[in-house]
Amino acid sequence: MVARPQAAVRSWIVGALLLCTFLASGTPTVANPGLMPTAPPSAFHLSFAGFPHGQATGFGVDAWHAINWTLGDGCLRLACTGASLEIAVYLSAGASAGRLIIEHRSYLAEGCPCGGFAPVTITVNGAPIAERFAPPAGAGDDGYTLDGWEVISWLVPGRNVIRIEVAGSCSPYELRSIGLETSATTSIEACQMTRGIAGDRPIDDVVAFASTDAIAACWVQAAPEAIGRRIEYRFFDPAGDVYFETTRTVDRFNWGYIRIAGWNAASLLGRWHVDVYVAGEFQVRLSFTIGPTDSGHDPEILGIDFPAQISSNGERVYGWVQFDDPDGDIAWITFETIDGLFADFAFDPDVAAQTNGRFSFYVYTYLVQSVTLKVTLHDHDGHASFPYYLTFHAR
Repeated sequence: MVARPQAAVRSWIVGALLLCTFLASGTPTVANPGLMPTAPPSAFHLSFAGFPHGQATGFGVDAWHAINWTLGDGCLRLACTGASLEIAVYLSAGASAGRLIIEHRSYLAEGCPCGGFAPVTITVNGAPIAERFAPPAGAGDDGYTLDGWEVISWLVPGRNVIRIEVAGSCSPYELRSIGLETSATTSIEACQMTRGIAGDRPIDDVVAFASTDAIAACWVQAAPEAIGRRIEYRFFDPAGDVYFETTRTVDRFNWGYIRIAGWNAASLLGRWHVDVYVAGEFQVRLSFTIGPTDSGHDPEILGIDFPAQISSNGERVYGWVQFDDPDGDIAWITFETIDGLFADFAFDPDVAAQTNGRFSFYVYTYLVQSVTLKVTLHDHDGHASFPYYLTFHAR
């Protein structure tokens, strides 16, 4: 019996800017800018060390989607044949080096086609980097090993997709973390979100704005060589729609804002993001929120629409989870097997910023049996819903 999530996994780690000209009223105290380099030592990093009770952490990841994995002890663990992990990241223009680093381990098992270890295939933007690679057990107490590949030839400015596939489950395989180390030139040296600007500098460093705040502004320090070029800001609301976009000529210091209090943005609560381009090349994505981010409410499963009986012929059977979450910050749903031969699975249902609604999933099986799954919603702040027990029969 195997199970798969239907919704894509999405994790907004970095996010948002936009442009206009704004001078804060009065004479606020100028804060020391909390600078955030736009070309950090690692372009992205995703760690599963917090599993099974925590969540994945990292930065630089736009979205990730896992199929046929389960939450292990400090790792993402292979659950059954045909597992895949897909990660989407946005990279700045001008990268001169890029090394993909994976921390993982497998165990010797007789009969596996790759010398007794699980065969792993890694692609970057569809290009095979390693095919049927056999990661052995690493050294040390935890047994993990670090493997790296130079991938600069396959990276592009903007969106990149990294995919890991495990063809067989004859050997246990565990993935602790994956990251990309880069060196790059960038047109933006630093940026941050703020409630205002004074003396060409931000007055504070925030990523969460109240609906009563006057504005959400972004301050950008451009590299000297970018001055005189065109900078473009594409500002997206929580639904992913373009809320505002504009261009201007780059100065050494640039900033912009959207009005919140009394404007439409005040009612669009949730996680926003903005993409910044210089001379038509993607530079950075930043995120921030408008509205409450943690009022202490647990998410709630209102019901699950799923057939009481399904066929054991391997065909996908779809279901719907109806939910309510006053905070609008659901991050994860887990399906744990209570009864039956069934692989646990979990995924991000991609409902960030939604306070209620529904999302889909599917399962399939080749076994005749009865199955009971414990279904739990988890939010970004560690709150969990009261479990919902889903029972169905495969005939």
